[in-house]
Amino acid sequence: MNVTTNRMRLATPVLAATAALAIAACGGSDAGKDKAGGSGSPVVLRLASTNGELDFTPAVEYFVKHVEELSGGNLRIKAIDQWGDYASDAEQQVVKDVSAGEVDLGWAGTRVFDTLDVKSFQALTAPMLVDSYALENAVIESGITEQMMQGLDDLGVAGLGVLADGLRKPIGVSRSILAPADWHGITFGTLRSNGQVEAIRALGATPAQVFAKEREEGLKNGTIEGYETSLWIHQHNPALAHLAPYVTSNVTLWPQMDVLLANPASLEALTDEQREWIEKAARDAADRSAALADKDAQALGVSCESGARFAEASDADLAALEAAFAPVYADLQQHPQTKAFIDRIQALKESTPPEAELAIPSNCTGKSPEQAARDTGTAPAHLNGTYRYVLTKEDARKAGEPDLSEYPRANTWILKDGQFDATGGFTGSYSVDGNRITFAPVEFDYTTTFTFTVDGEGNLNLDPVLPMDRGDAFESGSHTVWTTID
Repeated sequence: MNVTTNRMRLATPVLAATAALAIAACGGSDAGKDKAGGSGSPVVLRLASTNGELDFTPAVEYFVKHVEELSGGNLRIKAIDQWGDYASDAEQQVVKDVSAGEVDLGWAGTRVFDTLDVKSFQALTAPMLVDSYALENAVIESGITEQMMQGLDDLGVAGLGVLADGLRKPIGVSRSILAPADWHGITFGTLRSNGQVEAIRALGATPAQVFAKEREEGLKNGTIEGYETSLWIHQHNPALAHLAPYVTSNVTLWPQMDVLLANPASLEALTDEQREWIEKAARDAADRSAALADKDAQALGVSCESGARFAEASDADLAALEAAFAPVYADLQQHPQTKAFIDRIQALKESTPPEAELAIPSNCTGKSPEQAARDTGTAPAHLNGTYRYVLTKEDARKAGEPDLSEYPRANTWILKDGQFDATGGFTGSYSVDGNRITFAPVEFDYTTTFTFTVDGEGNLNLDPVLPMDRGDAFESGSHTVWTTID
């Protein structure tokens, strides 16, 4: 079995080890060690990215590939994923580490800079202001974002460009979040941003500044009742559709816009030609970024298939939201530069044709399948309990495990009302259809299905529904009795 493809096995230890190796590899810059034409080897710059994969940010991914394309492979960028290890301040860490020279390049959402005493990007987080990809593009083309990047000087980083990214929507755990009344009293997850926090508070909700695993754990255990993300991110991680399926499709709280950052010393160490490749790639990425990010129609369909359900706020709901945000705008406009940027963006908005609203198929509305399944008993209570099974050394040998030293090993699963916890910090949801049980892990973007029987003592016997990764089938104890222990 190829361990790198067996993503479900012992999730937490594997991810922790990967993150540790990535951070250990980032001790210093190689940018200045090989000028163009020096040793003949490609110059490799390292880019810090907070996500698990670079394709979560299409325009940043384009920039990375375009640098290599423009340079004919003589200048390359290596993305270091999971920078900050999914901490809530991971984006702040990127900015600080680029400034300190711990890494050559990085990207961070414009939202985070107001937490670092840089106010020049605040207008981009003004609620419900930038609400289309066409307007994101217009803001970039107008030169506003170039002016905004001047505020980065005090942080000791160089801004290469601002890239359009996904439009962020409110997403609910148990119901759609439409009018201000739906916000009142809930805890709502967001990323680090003073502006976003104040907007959430203006709606009567309590902001929770969380990211990745911490966010998903909060959605799972009920301490977070909604959060904001783009449709692209929502569909890219189907487990989110199980945890929080209710998307308000016609409310854009704010866009995600990403700043490409560079360490000034790393740039200075490059030749003029190398810097030209970097700068042109950044300009081209900015020019194309809105088109690259505009994937909402495609993402809606994928999220719907994963169980997401969509609703639209009424005209009265939208008007009420705008009225609730009035104090936020009053505070933002006390800063003269922010007021000027807001006024310019509002003028662009008036001259930019509105985008067509997303078409929501009728089967993508209403109650989510997972919630409907719970309501109709398809995560039956008689399966609730704690189960244990042992993976023997002989089992591991037959499965092709490369390291037999950790066997025999006992695995424990706790099933309760459609949610599971398993050995290694492995969590997610499950649903039952007849004699089939399907597990949807939070940590990964796919599901596994087994047929099962229950014996007279409440023990489970599982058999995989193929096709299934051989390692996933092995780790889930297929053809092995799950013995009930509680």
